[in-house]
Order: sequence, then C-alpha cells, then structure tokens
Amino acid sequence: MEILRQRYVEEMQAIDRFKKHSPKMRYPQFSEKLLRIAADKNIHAEGIAEKIFALGGKLPELAEQRSTDESSWRYLQMDLAEENRCADRLPGQIWRIEADHPDISKFLQGIFEAEKGYRRELNDMLMRSDGFAQAVASSVG
Repeated sequence: MEILRQRYVEEMQAIDRFKKHSPKMRYPQFSEKLLRIAADKNIHAEGIAEKIFALGGKLPELAEQRSTDESSWRYLQMDLAEENRCADRLPGQIWRIEADHPDISKFLQGIFEAEKGYRRELNDMLMRSDGFAQAVASSVG
C-alpha cells in the first residue's frame, strides 16, 4: 500500500509540474509534449488510485508544490532529474511486491516502461534546447 501511495504522489506531482512548466516552454512542440506526458501520467495515477481503493486504502494528501521562475531549459532539467529519481526507486519497489501482488507488480512494470520513453523525450527536449549541446552535436555529425 505504501508503495502505491508513494507512486500516486509522485505521479500527481509530475502532472502538476509538467502542467506548470508547459506554458513556459520556449518551443510550442515542447509545451505540447509536456501536456501529453501529463495526460499519460494522469492515466497512470488513476490506475494507481484504483489499486489503492481495491486494497481498501485511501489516497494520500498532496502537498502543493511551489513555483519558481526559471528558463525552459532549467525546467526541463528539473523535470528530467525528478523523473530519473522516481524511476531509480521503481524497480526495487516492483521487486519487493512481486511475490505478494503480481498484478500490481505487472501494472507498475508497465508504468516503468512508459516512463523510460518520457525520460528519453525529456532528455531529447533538453538537448535540443541547449545551445551548447546543439553546437557539439552538429560539429560531431
């Protein structure tokens, strides 16, 4: 239950973060990607909520995240760092519950796979918005 509650909080915080960062993106396609990722994560959060309710639990309280005034590159950097932090814990969480809750383990594995794609997208956006990285990539290729 605690793993599901933690995953729920992390998904909801990511949704909030992506929605807040989306309008601040320099490129409209980045804004659209962040909103799409937020929508996907909302589906994950709904599924996690269903699992929590099915186990007789309640949804955790969500603390409000404060907003900062950063560049779009910095927002993407923060988003990727937070996604990596959350992803680093997920395999261990899946392993801990696999024997007792194989259905939940499989569900969380699906989220883990989807989030690999989100991290790739965030990394790609980050690299495309960093002038130095673009110059290095174009000089190499």
